[in-house]
Parts: sequence; structure tokens; C-alpha cells
Amino acid sequence: MDLRRAARYATVAAIVLTVGGIFVVRDVLPGDEADALGVASDAPRPDLGAEAPDFVLEMAGTGEHVRLSDFRGQTVVLNFWATWCVPCRTEMPDLQAAYEDDGVVVLAVNDKEPDGPVQRFVEEFALTFPVVLDRQGSVREHYRVIGLPATFFIDPDGIVRARNFGPVFGDILPQGIRAAGARR
Repeated sequence: MDLRRAARYATVAAIVLTVGGIFVVRDVLPGDEADALGVASDAPRPDLGAEAPDFVLEMAGTGEHVRLSDFRGQTVVLNFWATWCVPCRTEMPDLQAAYEDDGVVVLAVNDKEPDGPVQRFVEEFALTFPVVLDRQGSVREHYRVIGLPATFFIDPDGIVRARNFGPVFGDILPQGIRAAGARR
């Protein structure tokens, strides 16, 4: 393993540990203290084994409306991200490869950024999967995504089979895709 790759994994590991710590604190602290950390403890997060909440958002660059339920019958990797998020940048090539090679739909939900920077990001990474704009952050809030990136793995029936809060590096992406019923 070259030094650059090791540094990348070390950075991602540090971020994962930090994000993981936030979720541990959320689960350990009583409700009022957890709310003080910005955790919405009463908002329904899609549970594993439950139907993924449907939504409609605009496609970056075209303004075309995209609905999650448009992808019923296919395995969906639903990824919440932002252009400023370093781990999001790190995982994008792997998400693009999964879209191209594994026959899954990657639906990337950008968090509250204007179309211009999102389009430049899409071009920089040569992304060919659907990228939609959550301009108000309402979909992110409904899915109770606290930090970015966050990924939900949805089976062809629209059921959440796995989720990951943090980057999908290493075996996380293929395991999530398999959990949602696609081969990888």
C-alpha cells in the first residue's frame, strides 16, 4: 500500500471514529442532553426493514423532477453528500464504479447547495448517476442524517436493508449492495 493511499484511509478512519462517537453519545445521553447536541430524537428515521420514505427532488443541471419511487424494481444506493465534504469526495469514485459495474442505481442527494457548484463537482468526478438537489435539507432531515456522507441501501421493493453513516470505503459499499439484494 503506498503512502498516499494509507494517508487517505487514515483520514477516513479518523472521520468515521468521530462520526461514530457522535452516534454513541446520542444513544447514551438522555433525551434532553441529546437534543442539546442537535439530535432530533423524535423524528422518524427509516428503520432497517421498513419502506424508504419517498421524495421528489430536482435533478442537478436539468431541473427535471426525480422521485425515489421511480427506481422501484431496482437496488438503490441512496447517498447524502455535499461538495465541501472531504469523505464525500473520497467515496464518489467508488459510487460511480458501483453504478457502472454492479447494476445498481446510485441516487446522490446533495445537501443544500446551489446548482453551479454541484454541476462542477459532477463534471470533475465524471458522475453519470442521478444527482438531485435537497435545497432545503428536508429529505436529509426526514432521513435523520446528521453528518455527511450517509448512505442507505434500498432493495427493489423499496425496503431499507442497510445504512451507513460515514463514508462507504473498504467492504462497506459491497456489503450494503449485497444486503439490498444485488450481487457484487
